Amino acid sequence: MKFETNVYEIIKRTPDVKSFRFRRPKGFDYGPGQFLFVTILNEGKKITKHFTISSSPTEKEFIEFTKKITDHEFSVALDRLKIGDWAYLDAPYGDFIFKGEYPRVGMVTGGIGITPLRSMIKYCTDKEMKSRITFLYGNRNEDSIVFKEELDRLEKLNQNLRVIHTLSQPDEKWKGRRGHIDVQMVKEEIPDYKECVFYVCGPPSLVTSSVDILKTLKIPDAMIHSENFPGY
Repeated sequence: MKFETNVYEIIKRTPDVKSFRFRRPKGFDYGPGQFLFVTILNEGKKITKHFTISSSPTEKEFIEFTKKITDHEFSVALDRLKIGDWAYLDAPYGDFIFKGEYPRVGMVTGGIGITPLRSMIKYCTDKEMKSRITFLYGNRNEDSIVFKEELDRLEKLNQNLRVIHTLSQPDEKWKGRRGHIDVQMVKEEIPDYKECVFYVCGPPSLVTSSVDILKTLKIPDAMIHSENFPGY
């Protein structure tokens, strides 16, 4: 579906990450994990980029994507957006989707790579899916954890969801895991990893290293779903 719309809400998730919401038109449907093309105006010129839909199909009122704000042209233009500003959306696309098809799932990402996984986790929680999900989420420090409060809330609502945060540069108050996701961490936090289907997404370097970890653990290719976020 392709349609013109306007910015309905802007939410600051971390010091450098924002979510942008638009009214969801009647008849628009998508799978958790899919992406959309967004066109906005930059000094009168139309510019387009694709983003994962970070909202869940169960959230009927809006469509949301979430972006780390950088100094790139599109990102700067996004950062200037205000409520009511024009946008053109084209969606949905992609086959990186999870709707509760597998009984045991491992999810691995870092930073802004969370966006499709947030959609999947929210969907499975709202639909009361029985899939057991273990989510390994790496970040630099506590302030950089996107959707931190929501993940805490979803974990309380969903007895089949376990979220493990690990920080590479934590402060002394941090009581969770430290360091980057590695083979040992996967073994410790997902002891049934051989029975899991894995979803991995994020910048190409993160995806490559995460998939290498899973291959070291002898996870078959057919049990690894991955998606790169180009442009980082």
